[in-house]
Amino acid sequence: MMKSVAKARYHHGALEQALVDEAVRQVRERGTDQVSLRGLAQIIGVSPSAAYQHFPDKAALLHAVCLAGGHELGRRMQAAVDAVPEDSDGGAIDRFQAVGRAYVEFAVGEPHLFRHVFGPLGVEGGTAEHEIPGLDDDAEPDGPYAILLERLAELGARGLLRPGLQPGSGIDVFAWSLVHGFSSLVVDGFLPLEAGEGLLMMFGRLILTDPAFETFAAAVAARPALQVVPGGAAPARTPEAPGGR
Repeated sequence: MMKSVAKARYHHGALEQALVDEAVRQVRERGTDQVSLRGLAQIIGVSPSAAYQHFPDKAALLHAVCLAGGHELGRRMQAAVDAVPEDSDGGAIDRFQAVGRAYVEFAVGEPHLFRHVFGPLGVEGGTAEHEIPGLDDDAEPDGPYAILLERLAELGARGLLRPGLQPGSGIDVFAWSLVHGFSSLVVDGFLPLEAGEGLLMMFGRLILTDPAFETFAAAVAARPALQVVPGGAAPARTPEAPGGR
């Protein structure tokens, strides 16, 4: 009876998504070591052979988890952008800061998934359809890297970047390397999260014009500090101070 229910439930490709969803849950909780296709099939209630029809081995499944994690990071970054609708120089600066904060929040709130997304299986062992969204030339336009490029392009179009730092000059790699490196050092315990504010201020001073940096610095000062919430939840924000942005 259970098998027939499972077959009906996962007809027409739903089993593949169910396997990925359960694998993502397990990676979130404890990393990749204990994940297995047979174990996932047992939890979901289908035969191992049914699971192997969708993923030939564990590596293929974990590569799909990289995809799912990349999509989740992109969704969080885009949500942070959408939360700042102001069409102004200040709004553009806030949106740029927001994508960086969302990236760090994802890393410290989902450390196992963050490490997995940017681990070896994120760049090896998959076909083109398994590339992490936003991290290659043919990736989806709503991927993490594409979102970063959009925010830099907005700053450039408004004349807020220092001369010579227009998109395409390497500023995108600089920005991504900085936020990813910082996130990794925090996740691995080498830096405290609060060190990010000073790093952010230095970055803003390097890339923005002097007037734009004044707006940038004021926005940094008005933002609440990030806090790591135990258990893999997203970091909580402290309440906005009166008059905060």
